[in-house]
Amino acid sequence: MFDLLIRGATVFDGSGAAPVIADVAIRNGCIAEVGRPADGAARVVEADGLALMPGIVDVHTHYDAQITWDRTLSPSPALGVTTVVMGNCGFGIAPCPASQRETMLKNLSVVEGMDLDALLTGTRWEFESFPDYLAQLRRIQPYANVAALAGHSTIRTAVMRDEASTRAQPTSEELTRMQSLVREAMNAGAIGLASSFSPNHAGFGGRPMPSTIASEAELRALAQPLGEAKRGIFVMATGPRGTTEFMELLAASTGRPAFMVTVLTMYNDAARTWRWATTNAVRWPARAATKSTSTPTRIRFPSISRFAIRISCFRTTPLPA
Repeated sequence: MFDLLIRGATVFDGSGAAPVIADVAIRNGCIAEVGRPADGAARVVEADGLALMPGIVDVHTHYDAQITWDRTLSPSPALGVTTVVMGNCGFGIAPCPASQRETMLKNLSVVEGMDLDALLTGTRWEFESFPDYLAQLRRIQPYANVAALAGHSTIRTAVMRDEASTRAQPTSEELTRMQSLVREAMNAGAIGLASSFSPNHAGFGGRPMPSTIASEAELRALAQPLGEAKRGIFVMATGPRGTTEFMELLAASTGRPAFMVTVLTMYNDAARTWRWATTNAVRWPARAATKSTSTPTRIRFPSISRFAIRISCFRTTPLPA
């Protein structure tokens, strides 16, 4: 006896093979059989005319604030996403001392094009540390699986406060504190560290996002805990300073996989980056790689107000408890 039988669906198995019409049987939360299962099921879903496929893993999202009031992670699950990765580009809201909450949200509103009033009104602050943030997410029980990256800009703001976007060089004590916050995040369950050197990334009032003024030495220091833990990934929105050689060396020094993101949509020598990626795909299969859209992303809505677009894509009211 199965727990669930999805009957007559057009099944896309994710391998690229042609779809087939089949039944899918579920037992104990796992796929037990695909085809024409003989056993019955406690529940049957008739899926004739519907498509059934593995959930999409969205490796680049910015739900860090929205998730605190919208556990549906709208609109991603409605689009077939079952796992989201947050904290990309090193932007997030944890760790965050209470005094820096408005600064964090103001920067997030600009760099990711989010509505500031929605962020200030909706964000539910039940944490200051990264471990407490993850504990809040577990209490929320979001609709999708969630993985979170520790964020360079977020950690820099938590430690250097108002000077995070104006002072390039941290003190030795500040750098040590930042490293400890990366370790704390990794120990709590972060899947790695994210950062950005991209000049495209500006925060509130036109000030640079904190990580974009940091030195390469600072970034290498913050990546060290990944090597110490022997787990986790490093994700970078690169820009002109985050060269392929820099990423390759960082991956080699930590022993952890490194990913260059937004290759075609940020400030990069795209042709050179793709040559590097294809050349090194075999030579460095476990070290460094690129993640990108298949074409540069350009979306224009000339006849619709920007406010209307935000409302349609970004939930502005907290859900009932």
